[in-house]
Amino acid sequence: MENKQQEHTYESSNVMPSLGERISYGVADFGYASAYMWVSSFMTIFFTDYVGVPAASVSALLLVVRIFDAINDPIIGSIADRTKSKYGRYRPWVAVGGTVMCLMIALMFAVQPTWSMGVKIAWMWIVYIVVTVAATCYAMPFNALGGVITSNDEGRVKLSNTRMVCSSLGSNFTNLIAATLILLLSGTNRTSNTAQGYFGAAVCSVVISLPFILWSAVKSKERVQPPPQQMEKKSKISLGLQMKCLLGNKYALGCMFGQFVAGFYTYGRYTIMAYYFTYYEGDFNLYSITGIIGLFTGIAGSGLLGPWLYKVIQHKGRAVGTAFGLSGILSIPMFWLSAKGVLFWVFYAVSTALGTAAFGLRYGCDGDNADYAEYKYGIRVDGFLSAFISMMLKAGGAVGPAVLLVWLDSLGYVANQAQNASVLNALNMGISFIPAVLLLLVALNFLIFYDMDSKKHAEIVKELECRRGTESK
Repeated sequence: MENKQQEHTYESSNVMPSLGERISYGVADFGYASAYMWVSSFMTIFFTDYVGVPAASVSALLLVVRIFDAINDPIIGSIADRTKSKYGRYRPWVAVGGTVMCLMIALMFAVQPTWSMGVKIAWMWIVYIVVTVAATCYAMPFNALGGVITSNDEGRVKLSNTRMVCSSLGSNFTNLIAATLILLLSGTNRTSNTAQGYFGAAVCSVVISLPFILWSAVKSKERVQPPPQQMEKKSKISLGLQMKCLLGNKYALGCMFGQFVAGFYTYGRYTIMAYYFTYYEGDFNLYSITGIIGLFTGIAGSGLLGPWLYKVIQHKGRAVGTAFGLSGILSIPMFWLSAKGVLFWVFYAVSTALGTAAFGLRYGCDGDNADYAEYKYGIRVDGFLSAFISMMLKAGGAVGPAVLLVWLDSLGYVANQAQNASVLNALNMGISFIPAVLLLLVALNFLIFYDMDSKKHAEIVKELECRRGTESK
């Protein structure tokens, strides 16, 4: 009976997920992105400008903790791969990690400007460490979950793009409401963004976000199972074999490099934009426009443009490279345009739509990378591989904001003051030329090195199904 159940499971893994199932999976990233946007976009300016922590201290925090978090990714991914429960390998992690992360993000903004500097810095370090570890416990298993819902190539593209639509909606939902909500909750002094306003807005955000994460953990299905011998209770996966699955996997390595550069761009740009609108344009409320535009570009990019590119090209690597490259090129004209004009936002919208499409297609590669590793080495380590890829995204995300903050500091940045010409020029480059160079580098990586097309992947999946069918009998 047990063998028949295993065989049935393997036969049913190559299916097209329904729209409802894709949405049930993707909504977790609406909750995650909506909550975590408070960390990626608002944490630095909150601590430097409203709590009074020196920019150098915040820069050190970002660099040290994010590098630690990146190193922690493979550990969590490996443990998740080994998890055996009636709820699956990855879904319990999504539920618990997401819950703790949301609670700690709210506490991050509870720090008071009146506290002593030592207490403020200690609070910042302790809470941020817990936030990042909890986020890892959510994100690594969630990344792997997308690859085990189905082994169908097109199905994975649709899952990842649905996820990115939800992620974009979540992050831009926060961008849309943040500035207004912060001002509204700033007490009697609503003319400035007070620490009290940040805390109240963050609490509102995580209360909205958490139910979406829990819904996905409950409703998602894990169809793609490891080989039968790996499912045995006493089975062990050696670190050496895991590393072979990584280092002998050119597709995973290509994704790692691409994610590092993309992380530098993504987190660096998010950080710079808050400063750009505050000091270069002189109007922080312009930040809300990114949320309004993002609500539409997220749907257009991942929901329409990404699937269309894949359908036309039938090659994930080339589709990812094309989207990233065009996004970078269209970032360049923003250097000469003002955010107070329409044309700036036209280029921003199209560039963002292409970038969102690229990320959606890129996440669709994770399951394929695990298939290739199983094809070569006979074990399935979705969590381990996706964790290393995510580790590089976080490493880039640690280096990007830290480098940019040090750069601004070296140019003479002073919080809550008019900035000098060098700082203003750096802020302008940070939303135009620097993103363009980074995105073009990512594009070349995928166009040249990720050569697995749909036909090759279908052959790998067919071979794996044959092996599982033979092994389970």
